[in-house]
Amino acid sequence: MAASGRPLRLMEVFRTVFYTPIYVSVAGGFLESQGLDVTFMTRPPQFANVTSALEQGAVDISGSGIMNSIILADGGADTVPAHFAEINARDGFFILSRRTDAQFQWEMLRGATVIPAGFSAMPPASFQFALRNHGVDPAELNLIPGLPLDEAVATFRSGQGDFIQLPEPAAEQLIADGTASLAVALGPANGHIAYSSFAATNDFLDRNPDLVDSFIKGYARALTWLRDSDPETVGEIVAPFFPDVPSELIVRSVARYKDQETWPSDPHLEEPEFEGLQDILVAADMVKQRQAYTRVVRPEFARAALA
Repeated sequence: MAASGRPLRLMEVFRTVFYTPIYVSVAGGFLESQGLDVTFMTRPPQFANVTSALEQGAVDISGSGIMNSIILADGGADTVPAHFAEINARDGFFILSRRTDAQFQWEMLRGATVIPAGFSAMPPASFQFALRNHGVDPAELNLIPGLPLDEAVATFRSGQGDFIQLPEPAAEQLIADGTASLAVALGPANGHIAYSSFAATNDFLDRNPDLVDSFIKGYARALTWLRDSDPETVGEIVAPFFPDVPSELIVRSVARYKDQETWPSDPHLEEPEFEGLQDILVAADMVKQRQAYTRVVRPEFARAALA
């Protein structure tokens, strides 16, 4: 990035094609075009979560599940990271089946052994929400919980589990080598929700309104480009972030996410999708009460930048 630009430290939680809007913004030059000199990183291991990295000043802006701020607010925290631009408008996880010869029915999950995503509380909660909406009690599943992504994949490859919950490109890799087949995509199952978004401390947002305005303008251009570009073109931008994954699987991952309208067409994070996310947290007993939209979201920045 241009050395003369305004410095910005940007973080992702972990590496996944689900976060393609971030990679397009950075590698596509859209943030640089707004005069930002971006240092991009994946969450360093010394920080247990996004909140600690933001509050300790290690980064300025991070991708994050809005779940985290809602849970903190529910627990009585005085201040929580504020979310101001949407990254993912749907769940980006998939349920894969070891069977490749059967049409998936939700009832097939009753009594099955399932490896849920174990590195975050949100994916299993979203999975449970979909189960209940399709008449399946989550208690009827036999779970192998708490596994990091690589360990979960290795466990499934070893022959354990009937189903596994994964994001891309891990899902595409298991499908491509015949280990699993796609059972169901949770994005279409649960509809439009504020799954993940950009967050910063309120102090950072209030002290740097011009920088945040530039960030949102560049990010909005990235989302427009992402919406209008074919998976092959997007894959050229995204593939270098996944040097160990064949580029054709990155393209397939992008195509799958685009087909289910995973990514928003603009950065606005509005109240209906925020409430949809809270529906999932309430159903999973992860919060005692709902939080006010304006307690967690700062929509005024995107509205001003895109006016």
